[in-house]
Amino acid sequence: ITTQTVGNIVAIPQRSVKRMLAYSSIAQAGYILIALPVAAVALQSSSPTDAAATVAAYALVGGMLHVFVYAAMKAGAFLVVAGTEVRGMPDDMEAYKGLGRRMPFLAFSMTVFLLSLAGIPPLGGFFSKFVLFSSAVNAMPFNQWYLALAVSGVLNSALSLYYYARVVWYMYILEPEPGAGPERVPRSITAAVFIALAIVLLTAVIAAFFLDYLTDAARGFFGF
Repeated sequence: ITTQTVGNIVAIPQRSVKRMLAYSSIAQAGYILIALPVAAVALQSSSPTDAAATVAAYALVGGMLHVFVYAAMKAGAFLVVAGTEVRGMPDDMEAYKGLGRRMPFLAFSMTVFLLSLAGIPPLGGFFSKFVLFSSAVNAMPFNQWYLALAVSGVLNSALSLYYYARVVWYMYILEPEPGAGPERVPRSITAAVFIALAIVLLTAVIAAFFLDYLTDAARGFFGF
């Protein structure tokens, strides 16, 4: 809970987009850490098919799924920053004014990545957070305090939406600086951002193909 909260609070005043993304990574690590205490209910398992074993495996699946989606979200966001810096734009929130007109694809991609990081449905971050937070809710029969992990995750996700939405505001609502025109982005960066964007948008479909593998991996970790 501390990791989630501190990361989000420190990210709020940042004017550097890269620093804001870096501090938000601390909060994202806090969400992933939910898997550890919830998975500890495996210690109360007496059978590979009982409730404790199921909840513990579900928590690890949520943690692994969020690691996968988070890698795509954060890599894509940093690639967008790289694309802007290649065109000489400084790493400052002010430089993102009117980015939706100057670099439409990068601005749209950044919007998707940021909203997904905040856990907005139907993007990838929503699905992985749903599994993580619901695993904490499912663990409540073993300890009522597990609910605090889920509540903290939801509240911190709402808090993060403030500084994520601020970037979107700069890109689409504010006017670009006088004389700032459309910019061309290197194809390599555009291609890499497109791949990350596809993963975030299609998480529900992609996860269907390897969710069983994640479940088997989680059960194998506990020896179930």
